[in-house]
Amino acid sequence: MNELIAVSVDSGCAPTRSFVEEHKLFFMGMKIIIDDKEYNDEFDFMENVFYNIVESSREFHTAQPPLGQVLDYYNDIKSKGYTKLLDIHFSSKMSGLYDTCVMASKMVEGLEVTVVDTRKVSIGAHLIAKKLIELIERGLEIDEAVSRVPEIIQDTFMEFSVPTLKYLIKNGRIGKAQGLAGTLLNIKPILSVDEEGYISPVAKLRGMKKLQEQMVSNVLEFLERRRESVVLYSIYGSEEYSDIAKETTEKTVELIEENLGIQRNEIELVTGRIWPTIACHSGPAVFGLACYGEKERK
Repeated sequence: MNELIAVSVDSGCAPTRSFVEEHKLFFMGMKIIIDDKEYNDEFDFMENVFYNIVESSREFHTAQPPLGQVLDYYNDIKSKGYTKLLDIHFSSKMSGLYDTCVMASKMVEGLEVTVVDTRKVSIGAHLIAKKLIELIERGLEIDEAVSRVPEIIQDTFMEFSVPTLKYLIKNGRIGKAQGLAGTLLNIKPILSVDEEGYISPVAKLRGMKKLQEQMVSNVLEFLERRRESVVLYSIYGSEEYSDIAKETTEKTVELIEENLGIQRNEIELVTGRIWPTIACHSGPAVFGLACYGEKERK
Protein backbone atom coordinates (compact mmCIF):
# COMPACT_ATOMS: atom_id res chain seq x y z
CA MET A 1 0.00 0.00 0.00
CA ASN A 2 1.33 3.43 -0.91
CA GLU A 3 2.14 5.71 2.01
CA LEU A 4 0.51 9.11 1.90
CA ILE A 5 2.44 11.73 3.88
CA ALA A 6 0.82 14.87 5.31
CA VAL A 7 2.71 17.85 6.68
CA SER A 8 1.37 20.28 9.28
CA VAL A 9 2.70 23.57 10.65
CA ASP A 10 1.40 25.78 13.43
CA SER A 11 0.82 29.53 13.53
CA GLY A 12 4.03 29.97 15.55
CA CYS A 13 5.98 28.92 12.45
CA ALA A 14 4.95 32.07 10.55
CA PRO A 15 3.54 30.37 7.45
CA THR A 16 2.47 32.61 4.60
CA ARG A 17 -0.77 31.83 2.80
CA SER A 18 1.11 31.06 -0.43
CA PHE A 19 3.47 28.70 1.44
CA VAL A 20 0.58 26.68 2.89
CA GLU A 21 -1.21 26.53 -0.45
CA GLU A 22 1.87 25.69 -2.52
CA HIS A 23 2.90 22.77 -0.30
CA LYS A 24 -0.66 21.66 0.56
CA LEU A 25 0.01 21.90 4.27
CA PHE A 26 -2.34 21.32 7.17
CA PHE A 27 -2.44 24.21 9.61
CA MET A 28 -2.86 24.33 13.40
CA GLY A 29 -3.63 27.67 15.00
CA MET A 30 -3.36 28.64 18.65
CA LYS A 31 -6.29 30.18 20.52
CA ILE A 32 -6.09 33.96 21.00
CA ILE A 33 -7.96 35.59 23.86
CA ILE A 34 -8.52 39.36 23.62
CA ASP A 35 -10.50 41.03 26.41
CA ASP A 36 -12.06 37.65 27.32
CA LYS A 37 -13.19 36.94 23.75
CA GLU A 38 -11.71 33.84 22.13
CA TYR A 39 -10.50 33.65 18.52
CA ASN A 40 -8.73 31.01 16.45
CA ASP A 41 -5.41 32.15 15.04
CA GLU A 42 -5.93 31.65 11.32
CA PHE A 43 -5.20 33.66 8.19
CA ASP A 44 -8.35 35.79 8.11
CA PHE A 45 -7.99 36.63 11.80
CA MET A 46 -4.32 37.57 11.43
CA GLU A 47 -4.83 39.59 8.24
CA ASN A 48 -8.14 41.33 8.94
CA VAL A 49 -8.92 41.36 12.66
CA PHE A 50 -6.05 41.10 15.13
CA TYR A 51 -4.09 44.27 14.35
CA ASN A 52 -7.29 46.28 14.06
CA ILE A 53 -8.33 45.55 17.64
CA VAL A 54 -5.25 44.60 19.66
CA GLU A 55 -3.82 48.12 20.07
CA SER A 56 -6.97 49.28 21.88
CA SER A 57 -7.49 46.11 23.92
CA ARG A 58 -6.93 45.81 27.66
CA GLU A 59 -5.63 42.25 27.71
CA PHE A 60 -4.52 39.62 25.22
CA HIS A 61 -2.86 36.22 25.51
CA THR A 62 -2.71 32.79 23.89
CA ALA A 63 -4.00 29.38 24.85
CA GLN A 64 -2.96 26.15 23.18
CA PRO A 65 -5.52 23.73 21.73
CA PRO A 66 -6.47 21.08 24.32
CA LEU A 67 -5.41 17.46 23.90
CA GLY A 68 -8.82 16.34 22.63
CA GLN A 69 -8.83 19.00 19.91
CA VAL A 70 -5.35 18.00 18.74
CA LEU A 71 -6.44 14.37 18.65
CA ASP A 72 -9.47 15.36 16.56
CA TYR A 73 -7.14 17.27 14.25
CA TYR A 74 -4.97 14.17 13.75
CA ASN A 75 -7.99 11.94 13.18
CA ASP A 76 -9.32 14.37 10.59
CA ILE A 77 -6.01 14.14 8.70
CA LYS A 78 -6.17 10.33 8.92
CA SER A 79 -9.74 10.37 7.56
CA LYS A 80 -8.40 11.99 4.38
CA GLY A 81 -6.33 8.89 3.63
CA TYR A 82 -2.97 9.91 5.05
CA THR A 83 -0.88 7.26 6.79
CA LYS A 84 1.96 9.47 8.05
CA LEU A 85 2.12 13.02 9.41
CA LEU A 86 5.11 15.31 9.87
CA ASP A 87 3.86 17.82 12.46
CA ILE A 88 6.18 20.86 12.78
CA HIS A 89 6.01 23.27 15.73
CA PHE A 90 7.61 26.38 17.16
CA SER A 91 9.89 26.12 20.20
CA SER A 92 8.67 23.90 23.03
CA LYS A 93 10.30 26.41 25.40
CA MET A 94 7.75 29.02 24.29
CA SER A 95 4.60 26.88 24.47
CA GLY A 96 3.22 23.59 25.74
CA LEU A 97 1.73 22.86 22.29
CA TYR A 98 4.64 20.60 21.29
CA ASP A 99 4.22 18.41 24.39
CA THR A 100 0.46 18.20 23.84
CA CYS A 101 1.01 17.07 20.26
CA VAL A 102 3.52 14.43 21.38
CA MET A 103 0.86 13.07 23.76
CA ALA A 104 -1.80 13.08 21.04
CA SER A 105 0.58 11.40 18.58
CA LYS A 106 0.75 8.37 20.90
CA MET A 107 -3.04 8.15 21.14
CA VAL A 108 -4.09 8.36 17.51
CA GLU A 109 -4.49 5.04 15.70
CA GLY A 110 -3.76 4.42 12.03
CA LEU A 111 -1.65 7.56 11.57
CA GLU A 112 2.09 7.58 12.23
CA VAL A 113 2.80 11.05 13.62
CA THR A 114 6.29 12.55 13.93
CA VAL A 115 6.26 15.75 16.00
CA VAL A 116 9.15 18.17 15.43
CA ASP A 117 10.40 20.90 17.76
CA THR A 118 12.12 23.52 15.59
CA ARG A 119 13.52 25.22 18.73
CA LYS A 120 12.83 28.53 17.01
CA VAL A 121 9.82 30.83 16.79
CA SER A 122 8.11 32.68 13.97
CA ILE A 123 10.47 33.43 11.06
CA GLY A 124 13.21 31.16 12.43
CA ALA A 125 10.78 28.25 12.84
CA HIS A 126 9.47 28.93 9.33
CA LEU A 127 12.90 28.54 7.73
CA ILE A 128 13.43 25.21 9.50
CA ALA A 129 9.97 24.00 8.47
CA LYS A 130 10.64 25.14 4.91
CA LYS A 131 13.83 23.10 4.64
CA LEU A 132 12.21 20.03 6.19
CA ILE A 133 9.34 20.22 3.71
CA GLU A 134 11.80 20.55 0.81
CA LEU A 135 13.58 17.39 1.97
CA ILE A 136 10.31 15.45 2.22
CA GLU A 137 9.23 16.64 -1.24
CA ARG A 138 12.58 15.47 -2.60
CA GLY A 139 11.74 11.97 -1.41
CA LEU A 140 13.55 11.65 1.90
CA GLU A 141 11.96 9.47 4.55
CA ILE A 142 10.54 11.42 7.50
CA ASP A 143 13.06 9.97 9.96
CA GLU A 144 15.99 10.89 7.71
CA ALA A 145 14.71 14.44 7.18
CA VAL A 146 14.06 14.94 10.90
CA SER A 147 17.56 13.67 11.75
CA ARG A 148 18.87 16.75 9.93
CA VAL A 149 17.00 19.23 12.15
CA PRO A 150 20.06 20.04 14.35
CA GLU A 151 22.04 20.80 11.19
CA ILE A 152 19.20 22.92 9.78
CA ILE A 153 19.03 24.87 13.06
CA GLN A 154 22.76 25.59 12.71
CA ASP A 155 22.05 27.06 9.25
CA THR A 156 19.27 29.32 10.56
CA PHE A 157 19.60 32.70 12.24
CA MET A 158 16.82 34.94 13.49
CA GLU A 159 16.69 38.28 15.29
CA PHE A 160 13.97 40.66 16.35
CA SER A 161 13.48 43.86 18.30
CA VAL A 162 10.78 45.18 20.62
CA PRO A 163 10.48 48.62 22.27
CA THR A 164 9.54 47.05 25.59
CA LEU A 165 10.12 43.72 27.32
CA LYS A 166 6.94 43.96 29.38
CA TYR A 167 4.99 41.48 27.26
CA LEU A 168 7.80 38.91 27.21
CA ILE A 169 8.17 39.26 30.98
CA LYS A 170 4.43 39.18 31.64
CA ASN A 171 3.95 36.08 29.52
CA GLY A 172 6.97 34.29 30.97
CA ARG A 173 8.79 34.22 27.61
CA ILE A 174 11.77 36.43 28.53
CA GLY A 175 14.20 33.48 28.64
CA LYS A 176 17.87 34.41 28.83
CA ALA A 177 17.13 38.09 28.16
CA GLN A 178 15.99 38.52 31.76
CA GLY A 179 19.08 40.62 32.50
CA LEU A 180 17.84 43.34 30.13
CA ALA A 181 14.67 43.91 32.14
CA GLY A 182 14.51 47.43 33.52
CA THR A 183 17.49 48.64 31.45
CA LEU A 184 15.79 49.67 28.21
CA LEU A 185 15.21 53.38 28.75
CA ASN A 186 16.04 54.82 25.31
CA ILE A 187 17.74 51.52 24.49
CA LYS A 188 16.62 49.18 21.70
CA PRO A 189 17.45 45.49 22.11
CA ILE A 190 18.14 42.87 19.48
CA LEU A 191 16.92 39.48 20.63
CA SER A 192 17.22 36.01 19.16
CA VAL A 193 16.24 32.44 19.98
CA ASP A 194 19.20 30.22 20.87
CA GLU A 195 19.75 26.58 19.91
CA GLU A 196 17.93 25.41 23.03
CA GLY A 197 14.81 27.37 22.06
CA TYR A 198 15.10 30.20 24.61
CA ILE A 199 14.97 33.94 23.87
CA SER A 200 18.45 35.39 24.32
CA PRO A 201 19.97 38.88 23.95
CA VAL A 202 22.17 39.73 20.97
CA ALA A 203 22.78 43.46 21.45
CA LYS A 204 21.31 46.69 22.80
CA LEU A 205 21.69 49.98 20.99
CA ARG A 206 20.52 53.57 21.03
CA GLY A 207 18.40 54.68 18.09
CA MET A 208 16.56 52.86 15.34
CA LYS A 209 19.20 53.53 12.69
CA LYS A 210 21.94 51.85 14.74
CA LEU A 211 19.59 49.00 15.49
CA GLN A 212 18.86 48.43 11.80
CA GLU A 213 22.55 48.64 10.91
CA GLN A 214 23.43 46.06 13.55
CA MET A 215 20.67 43.69 12.44
CA VAL A 216 21.91 43.88 8.86
CA SER A 217 25.50 43.31 10.04
CA ASN A 218 24.44 40.25 12.05
CA VAL A 219 22.85 38.65 8.98
CA LEU A 220 25.91 39.35 6.83
CA GLU A 221 28.21 37.87 9.46
CA PHE A 222 26.05 34.73 9.67
CA LEU A 223 25.92 34.27 5.89
CA GLU A 224 29.64 34.92 5.40
CA ARG A 225 30.29 31.16 5.47
CA ARG A 226 26.82 30.13 4.32
CA ARG A 227 26.38 31.44 0.80
CA GLU A 228 24.30 28.63 -0.69
CA SER A 229 20.49 28.36 -0.80
CA VAL A 230 20.06 31.73 0.91
CA VAL A 231 16.60 32.65 2.17
CA LEU A 232 15.73 35.94 3.88
CA TYR A 233 12.46 36.37 5.81
CA SER A 234 11.40 39.81 7.03
CA ILE A 235 8.38 40.32 9.26
CA TYR A 236 6.65 43.03 11.30
CA GLY A 237 3.75 43.48 13.72
CA SER A 238 2.22 46.92 14.23
CA GLU A 239 1.83 49.00 11.06
CA GLU A 240 4.40 51.52 12.32
CA TYR A 241 7.09 48.88 11.75
CA SER A 242 6.15 48.08 8.15
CA ASP A 243 8.49 50.63 6.55
CA ILE A 244 11.27 49.83 9.04
CA ALA A 245 11.08 46.14 8.10
CA LYS A 246 11.15 47.01 4.37
CA GLU A 247 14.12 49.35 4.78
CA THR A 248 16.06 46.79 6.81
CA THR A 249 15.37 44.05 4.28
CA GLU A 250 16.35 46.18 1.31
CA LYS A 251 19.61 47.23 2.97
CA THR A 252 20.36 43.61 3.84
CA VAL A 253 19.89 42.45 0.24
CA GLU A 254 21.97 45.36 -1.04
CA LEU A 255 24.89 44.56 1.26
CA ILE A 256 24.65 40.80 0.65
CA GLU A 257 25.13 41.56 -3.05
CA GLU A 258 27.93 44.02 -2.37
CA ASN A 259 29.88 42.11 0.29
CA LEU A 260 29.10 38.44 -0.29
CA GLY A 261 28.71 38.40 -4.06
CA ILE A 262 25.29 36.77 -3.90
CA GLN A 263 23.02 38.24 -6.55
CA ARG A 264 19.55 39.49 -5.68
CA ASN A 265 17.91 36.86 -7.90
CA GLU A 266 19.77 34.16 -5.97
CA ILE A 267 18.19 35.23 -2.66
CA GLU A 268 14.74 33.91 -1.86
CA LEU A 269 12.83 36.73 -0.17
CA VAL A 270 9.85 36.09 2.10
CA THR A 271 7.87 38.86 3.79
CA GLY A 272 4.96 38.73 6.18
CA ARG A 273 3.24 39.96 9.29
CA ILE A 274 3.83 38.47 12.71
CA TRP A 275 1.17 35.96 13.66
CA PRO A 276 -0.95 36.79 16.74
CA THR A 277 0.42 33.60 18.35
CA ILE A 278 3.81 35.33 18.58
CA ALA A 279 2.63 38.95 18.86
CA CYS A 280 0.75 38.06 22.05
CA HIS A 281 4.07 36.97 23.57
CA SER A 282 6.28 39.77 22.28
CA GLY A 283 3.73 42.58 22.01
CA PRO A 284 2.53 43.78 18.58
CA ALA A 285 5.25 46.46 18.29
CA VAL A 286 7.93 44.18 16.89
CA PHE A 287 9.85 43.46 13.72
CA GLY A 288 12.34 40.78 12.81
CA LEU A 289 14.69 39.35 10.26
CA ALA A 290 15.77 35.75 9.70
CA CYS A 291 18.07 34.07 7.25
CA TYR A 292 18.96 30.57 6.12
CA GLY A 293 22.16 29.62 4.32
CA GLU A 294 24.20 26.50 3.67
CA LYS A 295 27.97 26.10 3.51
CA GLU A 296 27.47 23.61 0.70
CA ARG A 297 24.26 23.12 -1.25
CA LYS A 298 22.36 20.13 0.18
